[in-house]
Amino acid sequence: MNWNQFGYICRVNSSKTLSTDQKDELSAQPHLNMYANSGSHSKLAHNLVTQIASQDEATSQKQATYYQCLPELVNEFKFEHKGWLSYLTIVFVIYVLSSLLYQSFVVPTFVEIYSKHTISLNHVFDDYFTYWYVPIILLVLLLSVIFTVILKLKNVSALTELKPFSGLFKFLIPRQLINEHNSLITTLLFPSNHKEGVKASTPQAEHLAQCELLGLETQEEFKALLKLQLKLLNTHIKSFISKLVIVYGLVIVVSIYLFVKAAYQPLFMLGEVL
Repeated sequence: MNWNQFGYICRVNSSKTLSTDQKDELSAQPHLNMYANSGSHSKLAHNLVTQIASQDEATSQKQATYYQCLPELVNEFKFEHKGWLSYLTIVFVIYVLSSLLYQSFVVPTFVEIYSKHTISLNHVFDDYFTYWYVPIILLVLLLSVIFTVILKLKNVSALTELKPFSGLFKFLIPRQLINEHNSLITTLLFPSNHKEGVKASTPQAEHLAQCELLGLETQEEFKALLKLQLKLLNTHIKSFISKLVIVYGLVIVVSIYLFVKAAYQPLFMLGEVL
């Protein structure tokens, strides 16, 4: 189930004019298929629909009224990742092709020239040409980590999972981002998890509980808080990815420097031989 399908289910269940049978009929798969190709699958959306469906009609209607704003918010703060991935891939491919072309065509030519003279090849070619593949392997590993992190954060931004940071991601993702996501999920689950008299676990949930207790229109406040937290999370995700790209860029720059330094060494010594 994607978020647009979820929004449709919420609109149906929040209706005060439809009967239970009519809501069930409108929630059938043929109607859901109208929104099937308008977003990625979300386990969180599926879990929330299951939660709404398991409640009595009054509770289900109330929760659906809260949650019908989610598709709009998720689409508004959807994280665009293709630009980052394209940029990193293009830089990496250019570097690798340059290294392979130099190793395949230029180095053999120098070897042939210098082998006709008494000068030792060890003085011509430094260690870079012996271990030229090492920077490429390191860049592949670094690029793989960055790609994995970007795709994970894309899913985090799209709210596809309840607990996305497991395994290695607990160490790869900054604690600040994890805490912000956890706080966001706590706010998101407020309509289904809140119980009167039970202390809230976050300031946002406590605020919503107090608003509801005093009679404020909590649905609008719920939407406003979610929008604020999604915007903050999205901003920090982009900031973190920018830092990863900078680190990758520095590694690329160092690798290119070593490549150029090693590439010009045979040219400088060519004058001595000729």
